[in-house]
Amino acid sequence: MRLICFPHAGGSASFFYSWSDFLPADVELLCVQYPGRQERIAEPCIDDMETLVAGITGALRNFLDQPFVFFGHSMGASVAFEVSRQLEKTFGVSPRMLYVSGQEAPHTPLRRELVSDDDEALVSEIRRLNGGDAGALDDPDLRDLALPAIRADFRLIQAYRPRPVTSISAPITSYVGDTDADVDCDNARAWAQSTRGAFRFQTFPGGHFYLSDCEPGFVSDLIRGVDHQPPS
Repeated sequence: MRLICFPHAGGSASFFYSWSDFLPADVELLCVQYPGRQERIAEPCIDDMETLVAGITGALRNFLDQPFVFFGHSMGASVAFEVSRQLEKTFGVSPRMLYVSGQEAPHTPLRRELVSDDDEALVSEIRRLNGGDAGALDDPDLRDLALPAIRADFRLIQAYRPRPVTSISAPITSYVGDTDADVDCDNARAWAQSTRGAFRFQTFPGGHFYLSDCEPGFVSDLIRGVDHQPPS
């Protein structure tokens, strides 16, 4: 089984590296690295969902020989959903499960206010989502490296309006932190309308990045969900 993870806005593949400590030996962890960060820092950032999805779909074609599941957090949930749609359309394959975390269903109205491209506004939004911790953004040099990717990601998700919204065959599990002010639970449950398969909704204690505070239990729940799905 391959667990393929999609980072949040401004995030990178390294966000998921620690998960390998909690995964069974027969689960391979793969993490999508968006352009413009870490080892891909020299590549132009992408601020368009269609372009990003096309690149990821092409890159994944060599990893579809084993059963796989997708996990995406926040913006990554929307990207994972669109990649699932594209894989089903292009190659006729689907993840055994799509896990969406900290994100409302794609067909629900956008509730969050648009964020300015101003540097301070972007940093302020990252601090708010992270409970005051902006990590690398506290270092002026690292901040200059990180801001272009953050800006591109925010532009991408703010412009994202799926048309038409079609369901996928993969079952969906929607995760939400129970004190996440940016995700309405009813809108997170509305992911049920995005799948022709089974749907599950689960809350965990915490805010938008609840999964960082309870990694062992969270990853265990994720793997149990996969184990309960019949082979496709």
